[in-house]
Amino acid sequence: MLTIVKNYDLICYHLRNSLYSQLENPLKKDIDKLSKDIINIINSSKKIQSQSVDILAQLFNLRVKAIKWLSQHNNFNYLEMLSEVSNQIEEIGENKKMEILKENILFALRCNRRIIESLFSAREQSEILNIDFTQLPDINYQQFLASLAFAIPDDETAQKIADWTNASLHIEFVMLAADIIIDEKIKVSEKSINELSFLVADAAQEYSALATEFGILKTKANQQTLPNQPFDKGFVNEQKTLADIGIEDFASNFTN
Repeated sequence: MLTIVKNYDLICYHLRNSLYSQLENPLKKDIDKLSKDIINIINSSKKIQSQSVDILAQLFNLRVKAIKWLSQHNNFNYLEMLSEVSNQIEEIGENKKMEILKENILFALRCNRRIIESLFSAREQSEILNIDFTQLPDINYQQFLASLAFAIPDDETAQKIADWTNASLHIEFVMLAADIIIDEKIKVSEKSINELSFLVADAAQEYSALATEFGILKTKANQQTLPNQPFDKGFVNEQKTLADIGIEDFASNFTN
């Protein structure tokens, strides 16, 4: 369950975009620092993807604080929040320069919704939405990775779970970057926008491919779950190859 919660990849975005005025320190200060660091990445001459890796731990750690804050100050419903954020992302496309980036973020959010809805049946969804998130352990990114290594004896499986979480973090990083570009009226090159577009599409593809391998998502051709389906080293690459045919074609390979 902890791993699933850590993959709620729009929590920090929602706080910054919709609830910032309600925040108090130290959470507001953490959001400000994250925004400043993302601005520095956007304005840097270095490649965005290589720099984004350095911010994953910071974003991961903020998620725990953000989820706890939301559970205390709002009626926390992740699926409702997902719909609200999707509508907000649509507005990014009003800037024609950001149209492709908007579409790729929306693709990532559709992948996220499929995964969340597949994780829980209608009955289980009501249970997850009533979890007391204030009781989540205060675990940072490095502790999370260490816990995977300790709890999962198979190194390959542990790495895939880490990769799954990192893909989720990259999705939110791009969402935040897009929001900051619009909000702060940052002049950004077409090259940087294309980098962000590629990064979020690639992360969404990996996120979905790994979820399928874990048995969370079911493909139309194969309805087996993880206990009945051994890990295939080439499976993720195969799914990403399918994705390269086209984002919509890739998404259509999954059941709703």
